[in-house]
Amino acid sequence: RSGVRRGWISDRAPAKGARASRPFLTGWTLVRSILILPAVHILLFTSAPLLHADPGHEITIADLTRQMETTPDVAELYFQRAWNYREVPDIAAARKDFEKTLELNPAFLPAKRELARMDAEAGHVQEAIARLREALREPAADQSFHVPGCWSALADLLLKADQNAEALTAAETGIKLQPEVSLDLCLHRSEAQRRLGKHDDRVRDLAAVMKRLHSFVLRIAWLEALIDAGRGDEALPDINKEITESRFTASWLIRRARIELQKGDKPAAETDLNAAVKEIETRLRPGNPDLSLICDRGAARALLGDREAARADLALARAGKADRWMTRLLETLVTP
Repeated sequence: RSGVRRGWISDRAPAKGARASRPFLTGWTLVRSILILPAVHILLFTSAPLLHADPGHEITIADLTRQMETTPDVAELYFQRAWNYREVPDIAAARKDFEKTLELNPAFLPAKRELARMDAEAGHVQEAIARLREALREPAADQSFHVPGCWSALADLLLKADQNAEALTAAETGIKLQPEVSLDLCLHRSEAQRRLGKHDDRVRDLAAVMKRLHSFVLRIAWLEALIDAGRGDEALPDINKEITESRFTASWLIRRARIELQKGDKPAAETDLNAAVKEIETRLRPGNPDLSLICDRGAARALLGDREAARADLALARAGKADRWMTRLLETLVTP
């Protein structure tokens, strides 16, 4: 691929891996706030004869390179090309262009954020955290739009480093600065609260956000929070409704089984878990298994007591580079 987005700048990381869409991750990957950079918009769609005005045209690396020959000192062009390079992927070229962006505009927060993400992807998580902390120390006034997204990226990196109390602080800081509800920030806060055992705070905060933002992802996070808090009876009406009305019910059966196990009803839990495994087996494609289904199967197997099979599913999910939100429950269940 040589072409991607059309001059857009988002605080979201590009999707990883071969999975173009991730079902649950409508929460961790939905675009929430984007900005068309005026300079890029003018250059790419108004005054530059080399580039297409057609809104359906994807601005390519070649388009951007040609435009740079005419306007070589526009930082946003290098940022866009870096983003395109990363999606190809050409990581070395992407890093070079992000660095060039900062050479032209040292205050440009999105480039600092993306370089931090690239540091983390290269295994240098602490360096990435340090880069973002420095970027957020005294951001320029004209970068205020990007500040909450940088706090979100920092919270995500801190969670990756298991620095959970600091992740909670970062997420809460970003939430206070974000005028609109940020799904990512709310989910980062929720995960930090879960790890820190702040279950009632987690339930309360997710319920408050749900009043402002109607999201299936938030609803699932809230139901999971209720289960983790030992308040499964409050979640049961919603879960039973989904089991009755949904085409695929495995994940809902697993949630109900967790509640049944909390209540000591092992026979009912085993019935639900076996039904979940049976459904998952019919949905898995051997050549290209859905990693979220692998994780669900592993969780069901762990809850049934087959820890060896559950660990095998966890290994399979990790080999496929499953995101941590997918493996969270399974990891919790198989960790001694």
